[in-house]
Amino acid sequence: MSFRDSEGIEHAVELDAGTLYEAVGLAIDRFCRCEHVKYDPKGLHEFIVESREPSTQHRLTRNMFDAWLQRPGGTPADVARKNRLKGLLGEVA
Repeated sequence: MSFRDSEGIEHAVELDAGTLYEAVGLAIDRFCRCEHVKYDPKGLHEFIVESREPSTQHRLTRNMFDAWLQRPGGTPADVARKNRLKGLLGEVA
C-alpha cells in the first residue's frame, strides 16, 4: 500500500485487509498517525494497493474511497467493515 504526498515523496505501508477499500482506510489511518508522513486528506491522492498472492495492483483516489465509505448498504460484513473504518478515521458511522 503506498501513496505519493504533495511533495512527491512516496510512502508505503504493509497491512492485512480483506478488501481493497479496507486496505485504503487502514492505510489512511496509519499515514495520519505517522509523524514522518505529511498526509493532506484531499481527495486527489492516488493510493496503490498491491496484494501478495496472486500479485495484483489496484489504484484509486481518496475521493473514490470516500464515496465507497459513504455508500449505504452491502452485506453485513461490508457494513461492519465500513463502520470500523469510519471509527478509525474519526467519522460517525
